[in-house]
Amino acid sequence: MKNLPKPCLIEERYFPFECSDSYGVEDDYRTLHWHREMEICYIKQGTGKYLINGTDYSFEKGDMFIINNDDIHLCHDDKNLIMQVIMFEPSFICGGAGNPLDYEYLRPFMESPANYCKKLDGKSPYSLKLIKILAEIEQEYSSMNKGYELIIKSLLLKFMSLIIRYFSVEECSYVKEISSVPVSDKIRNILIYIENNYQNEITLKFLSEKFNISIPYLCSSFKCLTGISPIDFVIRNRIAQAKYELTSTKKDILTISQECGFRSLSNFNHLFKTLVGCCPSAYRKT
Repeated sequence: MKNLPKPCLIEERYFPFECSDSYGVEDDYRTLHWHREMEICYIKQGTGKYLINGTDYSFEKGDMFIINNDDIHLCHDDKNLIMQVIMFEPSFICGGAGNPLDYEYLRPFMESPANYCKKLDGKSPYSLKLIKILAEIEQEYSSMNKGYELIIKSLLLKFMSLIIRYFSVEECSYVKEISSVPVSDKIRNILIYIENNYQNEITLKFLSEKFNISIPYLCSSFKCLTGISPIDFVIRNRIAQAKYELTSTKKDILTISQECGFRSLSNFNHLFKTLVGCCPSAYRKT
């Protein structure tokens, strides 16, 4: 089976870069996802938690995250979250015709993610230098004065180089990642399959046979990258769709449960209450 393409969040190919503030976390980013852009997140205010490649990271004001374009992640906010989000394609820094030296600023993040940090602690004495660069990037992107594209690129290169210079292995938070790239790609394809087929019967045996991976390895690899089991991921996708159906349609609850892949109404009610905190009928009234 061919690897499915990574979702692309930036449409502008001439200048594949975006910078914006996020107030809270949208529903799409509360579920496991990945994209072909690299992502820098700076917590301006509030608290929350990231799940990146199966590892939880709590965050507070001042913390920063470097999320690679292969990282499977999601984000939850607790309250009053304001987060600066920078996204860019790796080619923006190291284009094919560019200086090969540029790639050295990305190589540690793209080739050896287990040896470099996902989270940069805001209490580090070097964080202020990085925050100042992010503020400059934000100002350049907002004003868009002549030459802003090259200035932003140079600031990104400076940002990456300072991380490599100042943040040693001991100072970083780590992720234990799967070393086999084909397995990582296979898990991503399984995620996409489940998201598109949650309404059908999906078992570990079925996934094992369809994607040519043993059940024990499937379970361990899946949990390593996502933090949950394959079946839990199936259930969460079904419940997410059920929540949407309950609030956007007038279908009866039995029909919704069946269309979302649940074999019995009692099982649906039990799982819904466990994950959401209330029964389907009460959720519909909120």
